[in-house]
Amino acid sequence: MLHQVRRLLLLVAPFACAFLASSASAAPAFRDSVLQTGGARTLALDSSTQWGGQTLATDGETVKIFFSDSYPVDSALALQWADFMTSLVHGSELATVTVILEPLAEVQQTCGGQALACYSARTATIVAPGDDVGAQTSAKGVLTHEYGHHVAASRLNPPFASVDYGTKRWASYENVCAKTSSGDLFPGAEDLRHYALNPGEAFAESYRVLNEQKLGLPQEPWDVVTTTLYPDATALSLLEQDVSTPWTANSARKLVGTLNSKTRSRTYSVGVPYDGTLKVSPRQSRSVNVGVALLSGGSTVATTGLKRASGASLSTTVCGQRAFKVRMKLTGVVTKKTKTTVTLLVSTPS
Repeated sequence: MLHQVRRLLLLVAPFACAFLASSASAAPAFRDSVLQTGGARTLALDSSTQWGGQTLATDGETVKIFFSDSYPVDSALALQWADFMTSLVHGSELATVTVILEPLAEVQQTCGGQALACYSARTATIVAPGDDVGAQTSAKGVLTHEYGHHVAASRLNPPFASVDYGTKRWASYENVCAKTSSGDLFPGAEDLRHYALNPGEAFAESYRVLNEQKLGLPQEPWDVVTTTLYPDATALSLLEQDVSTPWTANSARKLVGTLNSKTRSRTYSVGVPYDGTLKVSPRQSRSVNVGVALLSGGSTVATTGLKRASGASLSTTVCGQRAFKVRMKLTGVVTKKTKTTVTLLVSTPS
């Protein structure tokens, strides 16, 4: 059965919608708004207005793609679009998306108002036009952008929401967290004032550019988001890595040091290539008073103390910093007999 989308209003659906610009303005050709959660009702199912389903592409992959019954049933058309989807840089997330192609007038009934396309992160559904909608806005370009949202929604970037911030490597390279903290970017923004500074949209547009370059397609205008996020070669390479070999979890290593009356402290350098959560978990061989501090740029970021074999972990959000130091230090009364071996388990987004 299919999603019944024709009667669905934008205000009650968790959709990312793209709005056509007025021809009299300099606004972007279309605009997205990603709504993932909240009290939106679940989409109903109805197979009476569409045809299609699981389509076997030429390369052997299967794509779930449906067409409005305004288009004549045509297996060649279904294969054409399935092959386009499999030609995009993708991973296993392709198996989780549902694509619905409709004439623009029906897309607008589905998504509301001047809508050009929709993506539901909640149901992993794309509704897009099956025909080009302008000289510089192709059906393939719109679908690729929307699929970029699906890629982001299918990736991990803790503690950030990938669909708003972009994927781990790309977002770290573009310094999304630090620019957000400084008020230069607005993840998830849907209002007219901040929409062009939404890194989630920049990620989807960068994904479009990546595929246009790899497929030799005409590059459509970059007029949806700020030009400061237009991807260079490194950004595109990291984005492709995030698609083909997604980041899944922090890596960990041990830092071990012996403290005594002669060596009361030790400091270690910790490199952190990506934004995320840096965590340090301390243990020691004896019950000695030990302080553990996490430092960045000469400032103390977090501290914890050890009195027994193990102590509380400390953590911080890495937001643009790429170099930290971890210091272990004896505290309290120190005698010639004071001695302990401290082990720090350091977990970094790398």
